[in-house]
Amino acid sequence: MSELHQTLQGLHEELRRAERLDPDDRAVLESLLGDIRRLLETTPPAPVTKKAGEATPHGDALEGAAVRLEAGHPGVAGAIRAVLDALGKAGI
Repeated sequence: MSELHQTLQGLHEELRRAERLDPDDRAVLESLLGDIRRLLETTPPAPVTKKAGEATPHGDALEGAAVRLEAGHPGVAGAIRAVLDALGKAGI
């Protein structure tokens, strides 16, 4: 299993453990995770074309979620940032 897949699995686990996560935040994160998984399942992989330092729509949404969840759900926020880092390393 790749680092990115392991990191996504870690975020799924954090979401499962987060009992009092706002339903809207949970829905957004689940949707983004589904989008990322579908992107990873494409053959051949289709990385998002972007300039160095430029954010992607998914990256912006994930970072926004991490900021909102930092105080109440630091484990989820940390897992989101780990996913962002893994996506960046994968060039996505």
